[in-house]
Amino acid sequence: MKDRADLHLHSNVSDGLESPERLVKRAAGMGLGGIALTDHDVLDGNEEFLSCDAPEPLQRVPGVEISTEYRGLEIHLLGYFVSWGPSSLRNRLRGVGKIRRERFPRMVRRLNTMGIEIAESDIDEELRGVKSPGRPHLARILVDKGVVEDTQEAFDRFLARGRPAYVPKERIDTVEAIRLLMDMAAVPVIAHPLMIAEADHFELLSGLRAHGLEGVEVEYDYGNVATHGSLESLRSAAEKLGLIETGGSDYHGDPSHAQMGEVTVPAQRIDLLRKVHERLRKP
Repeated sequence: MKDRADLHLHSNVSDGLESPERLVKRAAGMGLGGIALTDHDVLDGNEEFLSCDAPEPLQRVPGVEISTEYRGLEIHLLGYFVSWGPSSLRNRLRGVGKIRRERFPRMVRRLNTMGIEIAESDIDEELRGVKSPGRPHLARILVDKGVVEDTQEAFDRFLARGRPAYVPKERIDTVEAIRLLMDMAAVPVIAHPLMIAEADHFELLSGLRAHGLEGVEVEYDYGNVATHGSLESLRSAAEKLGLIETGGSDYHGDPSHAQMGEVTVPAQRIDLLRKVHERLRKP
């Protein structure tokens, strides 16, 4: 496994279940060659991710996953080799985080009006230490309370777009997010593109490539999620546009979804991302 890398992991700093240090130790124990921390709309876990000890050599890529919007489409943008000190991106994400925190109780209130009582103690326990609360936290509360069997059912019945407890969230413009990443020499990559509804992959990727997009997540386990377009057309678009093909498990610690190391790419892809990072660093 040392020649494989899982470049899409979430910690409990956002909506994962495990600490950044625990992710590092788990990956090292599995013999992975590289991993990336890509918490939702927050950079704070990267310091622990990089500074903690690991029992085996392991390439670690500091990252983020940003919720963005482009021409009415919801797009998740991965940023690799981010810095976590003061920056325009950090300031922008703090504003998004404030709105995420305000969104959470609105979803809770909607569930309460449906007769699903969620106590403050339930919320406090689930969100302890969390910087970026989101729907997966609420889904886990619903599982713990026995309202649903698993988190996927929670989304399907209550939390997905168009379901009764869904509350829209603010998203940064995709082009703005690409610029903010590039300003810190981070490498912008589109996450799980087959989840983007009504998108022509070549047109979408080509448009964003002109603004600095450097990669696209090709390897991904879509599970029971509705997909749009084919993997073959995605690979073809990536090759024609010269985009780095990344991939990962999108691991959150939930047993009903892909586990760490189940979706990987060659570890050499980290070298390609690093070369772009170094190019962006040059004045």
